[in-house]
Amino acid sequence: MESNKKLLTVQEIRASDQGQQVAGKFLILDKVYRKTKDGKDMHNLKLGDSSGEIDAVVWENCKLTGSLENGAVIGILGDIGNFAGKTQITAKIIKVLAEEDPHLYLKQVENRDELIERFERFLKMPEDPYISMLIQEVFSKDIKEKFFHTPAAKRIHHNYPGGLLEHTVMVADLCLKAADAYPELNRDLLLCGALLHDLAKVDEYQNGITPQYTVEGKLLGHIVMGSEMISHSITNLRSEGLDFPQRLEWMIKHMLLSHHGSLEFGSPVIPLFPEAFVLHVMDNLDAKMYVFQAKIQDKDGEEEHFTNYDSFFAQQFFTYRYQYTDDEQKD
Repeated sequence: MESNKKLLTVQEIRASDQGQQVAGKFLILDKVYRKTKDGKDMHNLKLGDSSGEIDAVVWENCKLTGSLENGAVIGILGDIGNFAGKTQITAKIIKVLAEEDPHLYLKQVENRDELIERFERFLKMPEDPYISMLIQEVFSKDIKEKFFHTPAAKRIHHNYPGGLLEHTVMVADLCLKAADAYPELNRDLLLCGALLHDLAKVDEYQNGITPQYTVEGKLLGHIVMGSEMISHSITNLRSEGLDFPQRLEWMIKHMLLSHHGSLEFGSPVIPLFPEAFVLHVMDNLDAKMYVFQAKIQDKDGEEEHFTNYDSFFAQQFFTYRYQYTDDEQKD
């Protein structure tokens, strides 16, 4: 790589002009190996640093030193382009930097200690003895340690260490606000669902630098795995003499199984009672707000105030943020 080339962050590259040559050091978040129609090798990479994520394509003519692996830090020199509406680097030179600490290139959870403190308060909040004992049974010291470092997703939202904690705290907070607005909701049941809904992600993802599925996670998914974890914990409580109500068990499992809202999004059942519905809405709200906020910050678009078309969400995003000023009033 050119030694005099300024190293840019993902955010700086996104703000650069198409066709410009850029250089940077990034973490490989994901890689997909493909063969072209001509039988040539290529890799699609998802690269990242603490400022964001960006795609890269590596063709056969790229000068590569080292092996492209998830979790590796690379130095890259390439040209900025656009593919399918997304900014992309076409790599010319890549060098794997084995001496670099990959943790320095991960997005970090803000106020992690504060999030843990809020989470611990939520665990102690339920007054229902059955729900309280279930939550304490589930969140053992080992599970909590994994929970605090697990991402909430592989790609779409909160996909970094601690993202699961951040997402869960927000969903729990939103659910409690809904319970304040609708007193007929069972506050303890709703909070229980919020705290447990993504629990099984501690086993769905590998304990590595970047989010990768375990075999069990890929075969079963966190929704089914979460229901099984609840069954196991309730069985333990009953073996210790607790007469855990059968219908309460079914309702808690239903909330986990239905929290994606519909069959097309991975839930085997749809929400059938108010607390299950509210959990689904608040889970979806936090995930979607993360996406909108990320898109607005990226400003990754050729049109003013619009992102490029996002094929995953099948839409563009409007990035302009209105704020009252004297100038706005005159316009």
